[in-house]
Amino acid sequence: MFRAVRILTWCTCALLVTACGSPSRGPGNTTDAATTNQHDAPPNTGDLSRVYAHSGTTLYRIDTHTFAPQMIGNMTGLGTQSLTDLAVDKDDHMVGITLDKLYAIDATTGTVTLVKDLSQSANGFTSLSYVPADLNDPGSADLLVSANDQGDVYQIDASTGTAAKIGSYGTVAQGKVISSGDLVGVRGLGIYATVNVGTEATDYLAKIDPVTWKATPLGAGTGFSHIFGLGYWAGTFYGFIDAGAGAGKMVTIDQNTGAGTLINAGVQRWYGAGVTTDAPILQ
Repeated sequence: MFRAVRILTWCTCALLVTACGSPSRGPGNTTDAATTNQHDAPPNTGDLSRVYAHSGTTLYRIDTHTFAPQMIGNMTGLGTQSLTDLAVDKDDHMVGITLDKLYAIDATTGTVTLVKDLSQSANGFTSLSYVPADLNDPGSADLLVSANDQGDVYQIDASTGTAAKIGSYGTVAQGKVISSGDLVGVRGLGIYATVNVGTEATDYLAKIDPVTWKATPLGAGTGFSHIFGLGYWAGTFYGFIDAGAGAGKMVTIDQNTGAGTLINAGVQRWYGAGVTTDAPILQ
């Protein structure tokens, strides 16, 4: 999410983004953006997916049959800040972060409520996800985690606003693995992230070791860069791309090969995404 450092236009230079790079995540559109569907998906109005994505200030749910983003609402309560990512736990509680604050988010309206000012140890994160403490135990607790531009992974304590390092994405033959945007953890599936391996030419889908947090990039890359949001539902990974001013893309990512396929493009810039840790793993 190296990329050049991302600094929001309203921030002072001291507020340095530590997760993934350019283009910068500036204040997002507050209006619903038109998109152009690039894939002939069957229409279906009964889709109940809990894949969410957002601009800087607006929350959407993604219809995984039509690939259409459905606007939920503007995230009123952020003030002048922009949301940089969100996370959803097994009970469908949603939280999100700005550069220095943690918010609770109403998934039905988009309204946000301040939970905590983040401490210096957690300040500046832009990736966020809940992951199961035990991927194979339906009753295990969910942990709130983030990865930064150095490939270090931290657990965030939502009650205190502090962060503690719990692992690292490590290195591969091509070089050091760093966060390119987001990560997800789903029970029965595993933990996956979008990562960068020394070049801005393409982001990779990587499988993450739940103990060491070492990343294993898949294939030759997605074919896309700036994948700032990652979701998953019923056998399919979804990537959300900030393509710069007035442009954004949605892609599906093959779980085995890591290859990306464009499914939707439009004027909405995507800043992040998230999905419940109990997302279904089968079609």
